[in-house]
Amino acid sequence: MQTEKKSKKLIWLWRCLKSLSIFVLSVLFSAFTTQFIPIIPTIFVGRVQVEFFLLILVYFGLFSFFFKKGKRAFIWVSGIFSLGIVVISLVGVGWSPRLIIGNAMNNIAFLFNNETSLQVEVKPSETAIFPHITLQQRIQQKVNYEDSVVRSFAVKSSLMYFDEYYPKYRQICRQFSLLKYVKLNFKYVSDPSNFDYFAPPQESIELMGGDCDDYSILVASVLKSIGANVRIVWAPKHVYPELYCGNKMEFEKYVSAIYTLFEHEIGKKHIYYRIDKNGNYWINIDYTDLYPGSVYQSNEVLSIIYIR
Repeated sequence: MQTEKKSKKLIWLWRCLKSLSIFVLSVLFSAFTTQFIPIIPTIFVGRVQVEFFLLILVYFGLFSFFFKKGKRAFIWVSGIFSLGIVVISLVGVGWSPRLIIGNAMNNIAFLFNNETSLQVEVKPSETAIFPHITLQQRIQQKVNYEDSVVRSFAVKSSLMYFDEYYPKYRQICRQFSLLKYVKLNFKYVSDPSNFDYFAPPQESIELMGGDCDDYSILVASVLKSIGANVRIVWAPKHVYPELYCGNKMEFEKYVSAIYTLFEHEIGKKHIYYRIDKNGNYWINIDYTDLYPGSVYQSNEVLSIIYIR
């Protein structure tokens, strides 16, 4: 009788270990697939990748089926999948165990922590003096995204960081790589006394210094030169750029990318955004912090300059 009970316990333990092993394997293969296989569509609900969890079910069912067929069949199937990962890595995807585990952990974390962004309303100022239309026009005219120097700088900087995440986040990686480089290297320098000097982007690229309006002109120029959309916000005693994210579904992909690519910079902070009258989302990309979507210095807005 005792032998029979021990035997049942061992069978139960073996089934648990088998299921757990297959589940872990399924999670890792799902994380790899959603990270590096561009033909798998990226579907976000909130900032959770739906296809990640669907693939876990698919892989779990597949591996369980072959495990029932026999250990040899299971080893062959899992071995073929592993070989596929090695082959893909040899053609330049650049995967690593850290990325795979990180992708899995991020998706699971987003499943349980979805309230990570805060909307900031546009608050018109009641006391500040509104900038004259000529000042706004001067800023708008300084933005230059067609110049070859601007374009070369933008492309080079957009390739410096996050390339391993390109199959997953596509052009968001390029935009954030460029933004990270500018944020890390641009230093604040005041304007001449009693004069608003607006530097062209070519000058800011050469010097990597200037004040808030110079930074905004530079960021708007270089981001637009690689296909992004940027607007410049004039606030009391400050000017800063905002990055267009699109509708709610597209915005959630940006949020997922920020928490993944700027994990150490953002920590437990929130992402701040605004919604325009058309329902499109914009995030703060001021130099006040090292990650996109950082807190606004002020909620007050005097003017919004759209770059055509």
